[in-house]
Amino acid sequence: MAPSITLYTFPPSQNAVRPELALLEKGLPFEKVTVDFLKGEHRKPPLVDLNPRGQVPTLVYDAGGDPIAVCESIATIRFLDDMHPEPPLMPPVGEPRRRAQAIMRIEQFQAKLDPSNLFGSVIFGRKSREELRPRIDALEAELAHWESYAVGRRYLAGDQFTLADIAVFPLLMHFEALGFEYAKRTPALGAYVEACKERPSVLQSGWLDAFAAFVRDRAPEPVLAG
Repeated sequence: MAPSITLYTFPPSQNAVRPELALLEKGLPFEKVTVDFLKGEHRKPPLVDLNPRGQVPTLVYDAGGDPIAVCESIATIRFLDDMHPEPPLMPPVGEPRRRAQAIMRIEQFQAKLDPSNLFGSVIFGRKSREELRPRIDALEAELAHWESYAVGRRYLAGDQFTLADIAVFPLLMHFEALGFEYAKRTPALGAYVEACKERPSVLQSGWLDAFAAFVRDRAPEPVLAG
């Protein structure tokens, strides 16, 4: 029997879109429940009963018996790939080089790229380019590494769209929203971003439009332009 899957999400969230992309790539049916953070719905049931931190994504996976609540975006996409290995979202162990690349990119994303994100400081903190200069310099240096990872590849581990891409691509859109010009400054990474934008799962999710509208309504300073 197919599991019943419910995804609690906030449509503009780059974290929440990750399990949605994994579900769409897998062709798994799921119910999508929007939690409006702007109205404080993340502090109320049913979300806080499932995830006391009141965060999205929260995925409820019911295969019979006690439903499982899975939180944190990377943990959730790994869980889905483990539970539903076809189609695979990681290179096989028989291709150790590509598998190592995918694993490394996920770990580097969590350890180095995601902590460099300036989006919240600009959107909510209204920090200026001058205030953020040391962090901008560090981010631009980090993006140079990711440019080298993208050279000669359609996706981060070759021609296969993997969990690494699901992890990294939404965050890269944060930097584009803040004015970073991939095509001009990191052309290989720019081509990678465009390939991800055209992915059927990304288009089907509607996330690009939801995220663009969220950004447009807040008109952030393009601190990464130039």
